[in-house]
Amino acid sequence: MADNSPGQERIGGGDDGMILREAVRSIAEGLDVPNLAARILYGRGIVGPEEARRLLNPKLEHLSDPFLLPDMERGVERIISAVKSNEKLCLYGDYDADGVTSVALMVNFLKNVGLTPHVYLPQRTEGYGLNIDAVKRLSEQGISLLVCLDCGSADIEEVAEATRHSMDTIIIDHHEVSEARPPALAFINPKRADSRFPTRELAACGVTFFFLLALRRTMHHQGLLNRQINLKKELDLVTVGTIGDMAPLVDDNRVMVKFGMETMKKNPRTWLRSFFTERIIYKDTIDEYAMNFVIVPRINAAGRVSDARHALDFLTCEDERDAAIMLRGLHEINRKRQRIEEGTVREIIEIMEKENLAHKKSIVLFNKDWHIGVIGIVAQKLVDMFGKPSIILTEAGSHLKGSGRGGEGIDLYRTISSLAPLLLGYGGHKYACGVSLTKDNFLPFAQAFEERVTAPVSRREKKVRVDAVAGFEELTIDLLRFMERLSPFGMGNPRPNLLLPSSSVSATDRLVRITDTSNRTWYGSFQGQRLTAHDRPARIVASPVLRKQMGEQFIHLNIKEILPLDEAAPSRPRTG
Repeated sequence: MADNSPGQERIGGGDDGMILREAVRSIAEGLDVPNLAARILYGRGIVGPEEARRLLNPKLEHLSDPFLLPDMERGVERIISAVKSNEKLCLYGDYDADGVTSVALMVNFLKNVGLTPHVYLPQRTEGYGLNIDAVKRLSEQGISLLVCLDCGSADIEEVAEATRHSMDTIIIDHHEVSEARPPALAFINPKRADSRFPTRELAACGVTFFFLLALRRTMHHQGLLNRQINLKKELDLVTVGTIGDMAPLVDDNRVMVKFGMETMKKNPRTWLRSFFTERIIYKDTIDEYAMNFVIVPRINAAGRVSDARHALDFLTCEDERDAAIMLRGLHEINRKRQRIEEGTVREIIEIMEKENLAHKKSIVLFNKDWHIGVIGIVAQKLVDMFGKPSIILTEAGSHLKGSGRGGEGIDLYRTISSLAPLLLGYGGHKYACGVSLTKDNFLPFAQAFEERVTAPVSRREKKVRVDAVAGFEELTIDLLRFMERLSPFGMGNPRPNLLLPSSSVSATDRLVRITDTSNRTWYGSFQGQRLTAHDRPARIVASPVLRKQMGEQFIHLNIKEILPLDEAAPSRPRTG
């Protein structure tokens, strides 16, 4: 149903209505935009022209000061010391898109200042984060500085082991932080309780980018750079990692991804050009769909079912021919991932039917043969299919490793934290987690998790946020061009949804036909229940988008909800 929570547009009289009208008028006149555009901005918490200008015209200068991140100065000075002495430095990353892009960012910068780092990307079988065996091997190779990227926040024993082997550790991460901190030389994480950094929900690649901003500034002030290093071109990697990690596209994240996507269109690097030459995507189709469903899955697939090094080599490749060959390899790896994933989902559905698990509020299942690289994405599919928090586990040596996904209404990290006595280790955030436990603790863990889930996600109403109430006559090409300025769209910054007035709605072969009261016909798509071919009066909630066909631009409605007039109409969305 339509979301009527605070933060939406209030239509009405009284003082609230007067405040709304005055704010909307101020924004519309100050920016010279349509009234509906101003109402959309107001519905997103923008209350004046200056705030609106900053949102619509982001600049890299708007990025927060990197030195507001804790331990930034200490970490920067330690890297500078390593560069000066040509020290043996190892970048230790995670195997997903966020971790790989974080490593790629650091590799590119360090090579620019004359230091070629060692790189360690663990296999999935080693598990997430630092592991003691890897620390010992790196020590034997003479590594004296360990830089953990997208990991390390929960690795207290492993960091202590590195210290025992005379290695300094810098952690650049974004995962949740417990009261006990790892004994690192520098622990740079916006989620630290003492962090003054404005954007808490950065991806690791975002934290890494801010680290490089601070490093470049300091090296420049110390006269250590013999040429300018262009960090703007690195925002393509930040874009891949930020979207891949589903970080909210607001504040600093939005600025970085906005400029990252512009860079990808105007000055694509070798790795991205291979997507064009292989005819997988085209330069003018770089958008949220291409990122989420084409680029990120291929980068993630390497670490899921093969070796994350393939993705790193691809993202840092400078030879056109080699990049094309690498991309073909990633494409095949992704197809393998899809086959494994589909087979695992089928098996789980069969188990749920056979063991009659429909009454459960959660899904916690184990099979020693399930591939460790796909259990996270399988858990997400189960949440989408059944509306239940899901944790899928497989065998990893003598114990079990699992990956979990949640949804609105459950803080997965907090829930897992409460079960710490049953676990060997855990980590994650509100919507995703990783766990390891002994085989003997599987059933007690599954039972305890089930008890802590208050209700399946499916019982919580899925609400469609409405940004503004609009008339069909307000849907113009100019309005939609304005709406594109709110991009990039994604987590935390969805495309605007409009509640449109009563109209006649019916189904055609593949589309929904809408006839408004002025007898104009509009077309849209709808993923909900099947519609009959017969007209029926209804209001719709839709996100209008511009499409082009045969050289002509037209407005298409992505319909989120159809509200028949013969049913109880929802109260109007409001702002206040």
